[in-house]
Order: sequence, then structure tokens, then C-alpha cells
Amino acid sequence: MRLYYDSPHLLKGINTTADVTYFRDLAMDFYGFNGRDAVYNSSWEDDTSSVYYRHHRKMFRIMTNFKGAFNKEKPQLSWMAGLVFFNFDIGTVDIDRLNKRKDEDDQLPEIDGLYDKYLDWNIISQEEANGGKHAYLKLGLSYDTRDIKASPSSGIWTELFIAHMPKFASSQSSQFTRMNFFHRQYFSLTSNKNLVAAYRIGYMHKLSGDVPFYLLPHMSTSILTSATSQGLGGSKTLRGINRNRIVGNGSLLTNIELRWKLWRTKLFKQDFYVGSNYFVDMGLVTQAYKIDKSTAREQLGDNYDLFFNDVKDKPHFSYGLGLKGAMNENFILSADYGIAADKQDGTSGLYITLNYLF
Repeated sequence: MRLYYDSPHLLKGINTTADVTYFRDLAMDFYGFNGRDAVYNSSWEDDTSSVYYRHHRKMFRIMTNFKGAFNKEKPQLSWMAGLVFFNFDIGTVDIDRLNKRKDEDDQLPEIDGLYDKYLDWNIISQEEANGGKHAYLKLGLSYDTRDIKASPSSGIWTELFIAHMPKFASSQSSQFTRMNFFHRQYFSLTSNKNLVAAYRIGYMHKLSGDVPFYLLPHMSTSILTSATSQGLGGSKTLRGINRNRIVGNGSLLTNIELRWKLWRTKLFKQDFYVGSNYFVDMGLVTQAYKIDKSTAREQLGDNYDLFFNDVKDKPHFSYGLGLKGAMNENFILSADYGIAADKQDGTSGLYITLNYLF
């Protein structure tokens, strides 16, 4: 359930957005931490349980964003500020609830998933195990020269955010400061703007403190193109790679696309076009999330290698193509199909959404 407000008129000269969301995920993806350091056994989802790499999560969020130009005559450069509140309720997957929807032959077994094992091994602390309440303040800068917001053919869009959660604004003992940086650039390769090259670079880095494990995938942004802003992996970051497969204190994201508008027409005095896009996505943990594996090593013995690689992360790649249908350049139906380059990251994914990825 989501209520979203976006207007440049509430406060004169300031673009104001507000978002109130309640999101219950009965099977939230969880593959461990630090990318390749966490082993993904795809067969366990088939042979053991389809929710082995899942946990239950309820999220209530209130988010506000304010954006205004430093100079009205040069609106490209803007300041940004916002306040975000989260209430997370986290636990093991409710197998009984999921089984009510399944036939008798398809019932899920009562087993411990990876989330439960991380609790037993003290990799996830008891303080964070069931979620908590958190609020943080974010301040940033934006530089935007895009010609068309929904479907740019030229220009750049760069944002830098510093997000800080003080200890008094958390139900736990943690506090943290993080940096989020996103740069996007667009190049028209033909005079009619039907062929466009685009790329996005995203960088997230923890500057201080301790980030609760369930906030590690969260990214601070000026706008939300969907109900959540998280990664790396899935429809909004690395298409074809499992959602939240790449999680750490800091990460690097790159998307490269070639966008081709194949066919244009007018119908009912409206402009329509059909387009395609071809992409390569890359993600990498650049700052590891520190965990203590000593209990896991002691309990697992020779089976330790089934869960951990004890290696630094290396780039994760995916690639694919998409189909777009647009009306008047700003209403865009999108279908992207991505393929993971490494089986450790998943297989593939089909994503039906609105708008281009960036």
C-alpha cells in the first residue's frame, strides 16, 4: 500500500515529494553478505525449499524530499534535503502461511533457511534480528541537464547524497553515515535522436558507524521510480541477477545501454513509438560488511565451504535486451530480460515495469 505525492507548488520554488508505504514481503531475498564471499547453492532452492534464501519482512516507510535551485536562472544545479523514517519487522519465513496457498503435494517443508542459520552463527546479532525503527537525514547536490526527463537523448544527471542516522533516531544502539553517488549520461548517436547511448554509475560507501543488515541494500535517492530503492540485483539495478545478491557496506553499480526507437507513428493526435534497448549491468562490493564467521566455522566443519568462500568480491555481470512502448515520450511501458553471467548470481529475470531503468 503506497501513497506518493510530487508537486512543485506546495512550497514556492521547491519541488516537494512525499511517500508513505507499507510493504509486506512474505519471502524477502537473502543470500548473505559481501557478494562472492557468500556461496549460492541454487539446487537447495529446488531440492530443499524454494524459500531457503528468504526471510519475512514488513516495512513501513515515510519519506520526504525537497529540491530547489541555487539560482533560478540556472536551475540545473540544485540542493536536496530529506527525512526518512523506517519501521522494519523481520523474522523467519512463515511456512504455514505460505502453505495455505499450496496444494498438498506442493507443501513447503519446515526447515531452517539461511537467515535462521546466520542467527544461530551470530553473524546477524540478536539486536538486529527482528528489525527496528530508524530515521535519517539526507543532504545533497544535483546537476541535471537532461532534455527530456522520462526518455533523455542528451545531457547528464548527477546526484550526491550524504545520509546520517544519529543514535537517538534509532531503536538500536547503532548510528551511521553513508554517501550515495549516482551519475547518468546520455548521448544521441543520430540526428533524429532515435539511437541513444546511456550509462549510469552508482557508488555507495559507509563513512562511519554500523549499518543494520536490513538497511545495507537501501539507497538514498531524490525520487523513487518504484516502491523500494534497494539492490544490488533485480529489476532496478542488475537485471538477471538475484535480488539483493550483492550486499555490503559499500558497492559499485554500472549500467550501459543502447536505446533504439524502431518505429514512430501518430494516433488520435498523440505520438507513439516502439523501441528496444540492449544492456550490460555490473555490480561489485567495494566495502565489505564485517561479520564473525568463527561460530559457523566451528559448527560446520568440513561443510564450511558450502556457505563461505573467504574471498574478496569480484565484478558480477549480467546482460540482456528490452522492449519499450511509449506515448508522448513520457509514458513508457517497459519489458527487460536479463541474464546473469555467473550461475552463482542466478539465472535470468523478466521485468515488466514503467519507464527506462535510468
